[in-house]
Amino acid sequence: MKNSLLAAVCALTLLIPACGNPAAAPSAPAAQEIGNCGRTQKFDGPPKRILSLNQHATEILVALGVTDRIVGTAFPDTPDVPAEIAADYAKVKTIAEKYPSAEQLLGAEPDLVVGGYASAFAEKDGRGREALEAKGIRTFLLSENCPDATASISTYTEDLTALGRALGVTDRAAKLVEQTTKAVEEVTAKVAAANRPAVPVFFYDSGEQAPFTVGGRGLGNDLARRAGGRNIFADVAKVFGDASWEQVAERAPEVIVLVDYLGDNGGVDAKRRFLAAHPLASGTPAMRNKRLVTLTLPDLIEGIRLPAALRTLAAGVHPDLFR
Repeated sequence: MKNSLLAAVCALTLLIPACGNPAAAPSAPAAQEIGNCGRTQKFDGPPKRILSLNQHATEILVALGVTDRIVGTAFPDTPDVPAEIAADYAKVKTIAEKYPSAEQLLGAEPDLVVGGYASAFAEKDGRGREALEAKGIRTFLLSENCPDATASISTYTEDLTALGRALGVTDRAAKLVEQTTKAVEEVTAKVAAANRPAVPVFFYDSGEQAPFTVGGRGLGNDLARRAGGRNIFADVAKVFGDASWEQVAERAPEVIVLVDYLGDNGGVDAKRRFLAAHPLASGTPAMRNKRLVTLTLPDLIEGIRLPAALRTLAAGVHPDLFR
């Protein structure tokens, strides 16, 4: 795991543009429309008070240089923030450890709310997009979570471009898109040049009665493909979804990804012990050969960690190519 974290930090050193520099100056035109998940909203100027729900969304905003405009964040997934943005990220106030109540949200007086998951805009909790927009608060949902979306790296880079326009930091967004694309293509090209059969990969998020895993619509599925792997649950038509241990045994993963995040009882060590003792999972090639990779939850969803996560996963799938 230490090696994975070191690789992620090293890769991020190349990927976060000017993170210690002064805040990016807004440059958006006086008025424009931004489309997102089937909704179109008018931006009369760059938002000045941004509330970010979910850690990976906050990391994107910090990397775009708008820390001084973030009035709060909520629902952290891991205490390990990428080193290149850690100082600026620490300046952002956490207003709730889970999602804020409608009262907490409105109390922050945001003019834009950015959600990392669809659950950030739960209507039953008074945070629905339509309800917020009716109050004059614009909203943006990271597009991996759009209904029926099938996410890829381009889903993230397209969101960067849209957020760059909305926030008035188009140059900064373009630079991050360029660096992300370059880093991803370097790994993808090396895997393609090796011309090897795809290695079966199982993402183990959680669950003892049934495994909760990455489905075919999630960014993790695209990462597996680019790393030279094949997500064994690509047929699950969700970003994340349930499977069965019988399916895990039958599909015989050669690599298992352990997903690490806050609130996960026992963490990855407990997951490793559970799999080793499980009558079906323990017999998979991955467990017999101890081919386990640890990634954090934000590594597998839209965000600045994707290029480093791809390299870490590729090193687990094809270790001889990424020493």
